[in-house]
This record gives sequence, C-alpha cells and structure tokens, in this order.
Amino acid sequence: MKKLFSENIIVQLIFLSLVVFLSRLPFLFAGYGSEEDAWLLPLTAKHIALTGQYELSRAPGHPLQEIIYSLMWNAGPFAYNLLTAIASVIAVLFFALSLRQLDFKYYLFASFALAFTPIIFISSTYAIDYMFAMAFVMGSFYFLLTWIKNSSSESSAWRQLILSGIVLGLAIGFRITSGAILIPFCILLLPISKNGFKGILIFSFTTVAIGLLTYIPVIKTYGFSFFTFSDQFPYPNLPKVFYKLTIGVFGTVGFLAMIFYKIKILYKKISLKENMFSSEMSGKLFFSCLAVILIYIISYLRLPQKSAYFIPAIPFLIILYGYFLSSRAFKIFCVLITMSSFFFSINLTDSLRGSAHSSLAMKFKISGQEIFIDPLTGPVFSDYTKRLNKIAFTEDVFQKTKIEQKKIVLICGWWYNELKVRNWNCVQNQNVLLVFYIDKTEIEKYISKGYEIFYLPEQNIYNDQYSKISYTDSIAKLYM
Repeated sequence: MKKLFSENIIVQLIFLSLVVFLSRLPFLFAGYGSEEDAWLLPLTAKHIALTGQYELSRAPGHPLQEIIYSLMWNAGPFAYNLLTAIASVIAVLFFALSLRQLDFKYYLFASFALAFTPIIFISSTYAIDYMFAMAFVMGSFYFLLTWIKNSSSESSAWRQLILSGIVLGLAIGFRITSGAILIPFCILLLPISKNGFKGILIFSFTTVAIGLLTYIPVIKTYGFSFFTFSDQFPYPNLPKVFYKLTIGVFGTVGFLAMIFYKIKILYKKISLKENMFSSEMSGKLFFSCLAVILIYIISYLRLPQKSAYFIPAIPFLIILYGYFLSSRAFKIFCVLITMSSFFFSINLTDSLRGSAHSSLAMKFKISGQEIFIDPLTGPVFSDYTKRLNKIAFTEDVFQKTKIEQKKIVLICGWWYNELKVRNWNCVQNQNVLLVFYIDKTEIEKYISKGYEIFYLPEQNIYNDQYSKISYTDSIAKLYM
C-alpha cells in the first residue's frame, strides 16, 4: 500500500486527474453531443421524471444512466456532460492504479495515452454512456488485480473480489456489453492457488447478480423483449467499417503509430525468437487482453455503426504494447497516441453536419461526399465544430417551423432528437408534426388529412432505407 500510494505517486495521480478534467472542460458547453442518441437521453430522462415510469432511451437500455439523468433532467447539457467528464477522470485513474498493481513502469505515459485516445477524449465530452461504463470496468479491473496480488495468502480478503464483481455488475447497468469483459477477467483468475476456481465462481456470480439487479426497471417495464439492439439501416460499406474501427478510434497519427509498432514487435519476436512471456501472470494477462480485444472487435463488426463500441478494448491494447515494446519505443508510442487527438483530422466538409477545417486541408470526394484531411485540426476539434454546426442548423429549422403556416409533416431523421429538445418550454406550432422516419402507409394517412410532406437534408435517402421503400422523393419535398 505504501508503494502504491507514496507521496510522489499521489502527486502524479492528482496531476493526471487535473490534466484530464481540464482538457475536457472547454468542450462541455456545446449541446448534448454530435451523436443523436446523446440528445435522446434528456428526452428519456424528462419522461421518467415527469411520469414516474421507467423508459429506455434505446434498446437494450442503459438503466443506471437513464435513472441518474432523470434526477437532473432539466439541468442542461453542461451538467450532463460534466458527469461524463468526471467519469472519464475516474476511468483513467483506475487504469493508472491498475497499472501500478501490475508494476507497469511507465504507467503515467500509458494513462495519458488512454485519456487522449481520440474516441475516448471525444466520448468524455458529451452525454453518452461509454465513459460511465468504462469507469466501472476499470474500477473492477483494479479491485480484481488487487485481489489476485493477495490471493496466495491464506488471509486473502475476499471482499476485494466481491467488490470487483459488484463494480462490473454496475458497469453492465450503464452499458450491457460491459458484461462481455467477464470472460477475459475470469482468465486472470485461472488458478495459481486453491482459491482460483472459487474466485471465478464468486466473481461471476456477483457480477451477474448485480447486473440483473440494475436491469430490474427494464425487465419490469418491457419483460425480456428489451434484449435486442437498434439496427435501423443496412450494413455499412467495408471502407466505412474499417475507418470507424481504426482511424475513427485512434485518429490518423495514432493508427499509423499502432501499425508501425505492431510490425516492429512482430519482426523482433520472429527474428530473435524471443520467449513471449516472462511469467505466468504476464501470460494470463496477455490472453486476457487478447480476449477483450477480440470480443469487442466481433461486437463492433456485428453492428459497426460507431467507433465508440471499441472503447472497452483500448486500455488492454495499450497494455499489450507496453509489454512488448522497449521503454523508449513505448514512450514514443504513447506520445503519438496522445498527439492524435489534435492533428490530422478526417471529416465531412458539409456545412450542416460536417466540421471546420484550416486552409491547409486537402479535400476529396468519396461516395458523393466531400471529405477533408487537415493536419492542423484533430478529431477532438472536428467533433466540437460538428456539434456547433448541428446546433446552428437545428436552430434554423426551429425558427422556421415556429412560424410555419401550412400543415406539414417534417421527416427529421438524425435531427429529430435535437429538435425535440429545442422545443422544450416552447409553445408548439400545431401546424408542424415532427417525425423521425415514416413509412408509406403513414405518409398516405397524413396526406389524406391535408398535410404536406417535407424532409430535412439527406433524410429522404435514409427514410427509404429505414422504411425499406423507394417512395419518399415521389411524395415529399426538401425543407430548408
């Protein structure tokens, strides 16, 4: 305990926490986020608070986050985002403490690399569940390693293992896919003593029991039909799937660093025929880390809509690089990952949902969309300016619909949640009906009632995909 919490270590951890928190602070004011699901959370929280009935924001539910937000539903985006930023600090702190338990020499470099991996930085600045779940997963990892370190002792405290299971169960309550990490964590518990198998049983039972308890509001309201996921659109094309899992997660600089050092590691291991493991613990840690990465790659590929689905694997990927790179190479690797948040962004130039870029940006078209690569702006800045652009367009739509004289149905698509939030505490224009997407039968029903059908930019395409029809353009017109 003395070694883990010496005065010098405490100062380093405080420094780490302050840097992580202060780096997020400027980005917490730009609405609830660039992701439409982030704008759905306050709508769900409002409904829970005002009706007293649980409602999931999207399948399969995120009950702990949804209930917490219901207690502060009208606090505004900064308060929501502030909780996410605090969760990211806790996640990084527990990662640092876990590395200390592993006697990881350059734990501070690794912790900064985790905190400034682009997708983690971005996900730390808006109202979504990824960092809440991550904080509890990292907490579980720390308590698990603490128990393992003491498990050879007859007087080993089982409370640390039980606490690890409780914390992982709470992670499931924020994001159900956190439960998948139970398998890799059990690999770490494979017996090195008579306590091993008993530890696996206690840990697994505690995790599952707490996870089920957190889902009682969901099961009570929806039964077991909640156990599904949203898959509204066709499977994305392969370049987009690859981009989101690589550059979308690590940024351009970070991804290139990973490729370079991965090749270097493989070359060194094969050419020098080095022994991969120096101890039983490092061998189990390797297979545990590998299992986490494979599980979340498979999970992402099942529904490759968002880069953030890969977040739980990132700490364990950093650990693998830390074990196999030399001290100097690992430090450079961590610095490059950290830099990746701030340089060489790749994004849309679209003025409504794209990002700002500098005069040095290179532009090109892919599948009819103009893309830029900008050496002077990173993924974090791109996401922030995208949020501002989306808020500005939402305001334009809101102001126009407020004075609309015709009876219209407006197909909003990914603008729907933002518009619903913007309409809070406002007198509703009864001539305007906002819809997410709408099928042919519903369109014809509203036309028969005298409504004109309009759609926001690009939503004609996605309305057809969502409804599995090719009909929207023949009956609806572009709004704005």
